[in-house]
Amino acid sequence: MINTGGVINPGTAPVENASEELAVAALAVFLDEVGKRAAEMNATPLKRREASLAGDPARDPGADRDGRFGWDLPLSDGRVVRLLMPGLRVELMRDDITAAAPCLYVNGTAWWWTTAVGMVAAEGLVLDLTLPYQR
Repeated sequence: MINTGGVINPGTAPVENASEELAVAALAVFLDEVGKRAAEMNATPLKRREASLAGDPARDPGADRDGRFGWDLPLSDGRVVRLLMPGLRVELMRDDITAAAPCLYVNGTAWWWTTAVGMVAAEGLVLDLTLPYQR
């Protein structure tokens, strides 16, 4: 954990023994879960998808830090989601529900696995307050 002036940020400590190969494998699982979560979100009333993930993630080694490996995830509207994936086995991120689990970074903010999946899946969703008969 990193101590920032008396505030402790669990999950943000540098990842030891990280490897790019493990981050690549974790990214594939992560994107699969994002796709499933996005489909669930698309079925939610009062929301409309205006953009979605489109194309392959672009690796950006310049974004790497603290044992996390950077990718840009392109959206269909031209925006990009920046993801920093820890270079660890998926189980150590996804299945560990303690504060010791390493966070992923989505657009610069640290999130644990499940919330990171939701944050990326929610990109491009907007409120749709029109009634079905008004379309």
